[in-house]
Amino acid sequence: MTESPGSRTSARVAVWLAVLGLPLSLFNGVGGLLGLAAVAIASPMLKRRTDDRRAFATVLLGFCSMLLGSCIASSMLVGPGRAADRVDPTGTVQDGTHVAMDGSVIRLGGVDDRPVLVDVWATWCPPCIESIPTLEAIHRDLADEVRVISIATEPAGVVGPWLEARRARVAEGVLKPIAVPTYPIITSDRPLPELATAARAYPTMWLLAPDGTVLHEMVGGQDLPTILTMIRMAGVP
Repeated sequence: MTESPGSRTSARVAVWLAVLGLPLSLFNGVGGLLGLAAVAIASPMLKRRTDDRRAFATVLLGFCSMLLGSCIASSMLVGPGRAADRVDPTGTVQDGTHVAMDGSVIRLGGVDDRPVLVDVWATWCPPCIESIPTLEAIHRDLADEVRVISIATEPAGVVGPWLEARRARVAEGVLKPIAVPTYPIITSDRPLPELATAARAYPTMWLLAPDGTVLHEMVGGQDLPTILTMIRMAGVP
């Protein structure tokens, strides 16, 4: 069967998508998307002609790009606490002092009778960013009941410009004000609290008793009802 010019063009596009997708999948999720597009284009060709080696190779490369891209994307969210020698901080007392981005001195525990919600995150982590409005709502509306503290695993030189870009988007009306955190942020310019190195994935939220005792770990993005339920179940406040 003779291929039409349109079919030949589609086949070439699929091949290039598959070829480009494989190396790109080593760096980010774009490679996986290119692989998916290659599979979508080449699969009908392979279905029409099962002996089409080019279509078969394209589909195979596309699947490899998708698989590798998904693995890389997943590993990007993995925190340092996934190491085999991780020490679970649950039950320990976090009573150290740290300096926030605004220069204020932050104590994780022993400040008052409010429990503490600590969020470990990074600017490159989409689930972390999605959690910010929820945390900001708790900080604004429940400040008398719960302290919210953020631990960014990046230096202020990264977090600061990221915050400024978010504020600019708020001024443009693209984002709502609640999308920009106003609670204190600790950065990696100084040694981070133990809770940062114990995080198995980003984001990880830790619930602390007023004295700094680690009560509960919440891995991944959490909605407002879940967080409030955990606070109530822990018996604080």
